[in-house]
Amino acid sequence: MLKKSILAAAALAAAASTAHAVTVIGDATLTDTAVVHAGTVTPTGYLTYLSGSNFTTGTADGTSYTIDAFTPGAAMATADHIWAQYDPAIFMTSGNTPLTSVLAIPAIDHGWTAGNTGEFWESFEFKVWGCTAAALSSCTEGHITAVYTLGVDNTGTGKNADDWATVWSFDTAYTIFAITSGDRLVGGPFSPGEGEIDALATVGAVPEPSELMLMLAGLGAVGYISKRRRRHA
Repeated sequence: MLKKSILAAAALAAAASTAHAVTVIGDATLTDTAVVHAGTVTPTGYLTYLSGSNFTTGTADGTSYTIDAFTPGAAMATADHIWAQYDPAIFMTSGNTPLTSVLAIPAIDHGWTAGNTGEFWESFEFKVWGCTAAALSSCTEGHITAVYTLGVDNTGTGKNADDWATVWSFDTAYTIFAITSGDRLVGGPFSPGEGEIDALATVGAVPEPSELMLMLAGLGAVGYISKRRRRHA
């Protein structure tokens, strides 16, 4: 009986470990399993500000910040190291294009390090939600599926502010998205009640490594068939 109990406990522990797979980026441990890309990402477009924010805005460069007089709409318009602060939640829209994923571009205003040590939570100090209306009661929390270590910009004085940009994915397509405080980090939340973000953007589909291998295998098969056909002709 004791042996069966030990085996059952071991099986439950193994199942729990699999269910809570994590991704480690420097000192940050995500509660999600994400693909980490060692480089930058190029947005294909930007979402538009709808409402919200505490109306504090400014600029960030990774180690320092300034408070400025931008509107939240101007601050959130593009990836330019100009941030808007939450909470209250910031609501963004993709217009008439429903999306199942968005790129969240952080605004690291202090604590940046090359290895994401020290204040490792700064680039992950928010949650992104998919919504059916501009109200948190209509929103569903997304999860992180990809991280870009160098963000969008890797040149200029503010290049470090957007490092560890994150792709947030959803089970349903939405046209409205919310940004709130909180995080998807083991041991969090690290910054409850406030935080800064630069923008939400769209990106092209990035194939998973397994999908990429299948694509390459498919291209190889097409090339082989074409070669055989030419040979036969």
